[in-house]
Amino acid sequence: MNTNINSCERCGKSAPSHVLTHFAVESGTLLLCIQCFNAKIARRSGIEAFDNTELEPIAITDADGISHTFHFQTRLLGPMVTLDAFELRDGTPGGYQFRLIGDPGEDRYTQLAHMVQKIRDALASKYLKDGEFGLQIRDMNVQGQIEADLSEESELFGNRAPMLVIDGREVSWEEFGRMLMTFEGFEFKLQIVDPGDA
Repeated sequence: MNTNINSCERCGKSAPSHVLTHFAVESGTLLLCIQCFNAKIARRSGIEAFDNTELEPIAITDADGISHTFHFQTRLLGPMVTLDAFELRDGTPGGYQFRLIGDPGEDRYTQLAHMVQKIRDALASKYLKDGEFGLQIRDMNVQGQIEADLSEESELFGNRAPMLVIDGREVSWEEFGRMLMTFEGFEFKLQIVDPGDA
């Protein structure tokens, strides 16, 4: 596991890098755990009753009966709050990832219930299948997330080639192009959606 562990410069709690964030101060930046970050933003924003509850991971089963464990991170951003849900791969967020945007005063468990429903809806559908010629598009519809392929082999666009996450699986741009060739001559429609709106 490649988890980088550091300490929050406010409370001293050790945490993996994906739950730490940089917070700007006059002298530079502080490395804070998400709980301390949210507390500082709440004070700066004048929010007295912000629910800074740390949410426990939840396992949810997909359409193929495979269990996926989702970790949650709430981040206060002044007038709004984001709730991120993600799987961990080698100690860092990867696989399925989701985001909800809400109001800082919203009940955290109500927001969590909306997130769990969003995850269940997404995991109920599968867009890829293993076929005779490798990974294939199951039907005429594909949905996923755009990421960056930072592997050394990825030279297509310099050092940042696109990589897609479909059905929680990483699919290289080259592999996705090969899958599309099954539909040579067809037309297509591409819609890009903010993860908070999906």
